[in-house]
Amino acid sequence: MDTWSPTGWAAIYETEVEGERQRRFTPIQRWGTDGAPMVVDDSEHHCLIDARTAEGFAGLDVCAQVTGVSPAAPGWSVSIKYPGGDTETRPVAAWVVESDGSAQPLVPEHTGEGPVTGLITAGADIVDEYRLQCSINVVPPES
Repeated sequence: MDTWSPTGWAAIYETEVEGERQRRFTPIQRWGTDGAPMVVDDSEHHCLIDARTAEGFAGLDVCAQVTGVSPAAPGWSVSIKYPGGDTETRPVAAWVVESDGSAQPLVPEHTGEGPVTGLITAGADIVDEYRLQCSINVVPPES
């Protein structure tokens, strides 16, 4: 699961698209005063709602808990090697620090040859089945 949350929990939603069951995970942002898991809704209002009231709610699951974000020092990058030998290098913009002390690199997200549209974890924009065939390595700055 590529989901992080400030609580270490995510809501699971199941939907059916063209006869195929799909699952998505939404971060639990906090716990309500009554213990309800709260998520940001998908509407234009983007307000906190009880996760259990959103369509397709299937349960909760443990996910990585974010404890902070730190900017990356210049020179860090991620090298992605695709099946067939093509490679891509993206600069690391920041590190997401998890509660266990590990850190995940955030890299620019591209849509084709277009502009950067945001920051994502390295490899998050690779299709899951294809991602297993890729090699993703963090490359430190040259000394």
